[in-house]
Amino acid sequence: MTHHYRPARFEDCREMAPNMRSQDADEVLASHGWTPLQALQESYRLSSGSSECNSIIHEDGSVVGMFGVADQGAYAMPWLLGADKMLETRYEFIPQAIEWVKRMSIQHPLLFNFVHKDNTVAIRWLKSLGFEFIKEIEEYGVGKKPFIQFVRINKCVHLY
Repeated sequence: MTHHYRPARFEDCREMAPNMRSQDADEVLASHGWTPLQALQESYRLSSGSSECNSIIHEDGSVVGMFGVADQGAYAMPWLLGADKMLETRYEFIPQAIEWVKRMSIQHPLLFNFVHKDNTVAIRWLKSLGFEFIKEIEEYGVGKKPFIQFVRINKCVHLY
């Protein structure tokens, strides 16, 4: 088996939660006051209806990340939460992620969300996917911690 992603299953949340990267766990605690399990389950719920939710599968078969997009009507909020082991999948996963983001940008011309200022791995990842950082918020979320808003705008939208 090679590293890949597939549609997420709710039970993936329970498998992934204990292995969540500390920067991701700190981020969801600061933004929403959630544990890793709560963050994965809520993100799954928000993304699995009319939107999209996927799990990143390591070559050993373990769930090492979950990502998706939550459709909010006029915009959508992309997200990714991973385990340290997810970094082992980056060479296979980055090209797939770039294509996924392009596809999501067609479906949702405005993508944005927030990332904890200290989540350096996530910030590098977002830059590699073509997101721009537009605003720093010193006291964001329930933890009142510094976050950065990121955005990707598809400027090639056709109006009918």
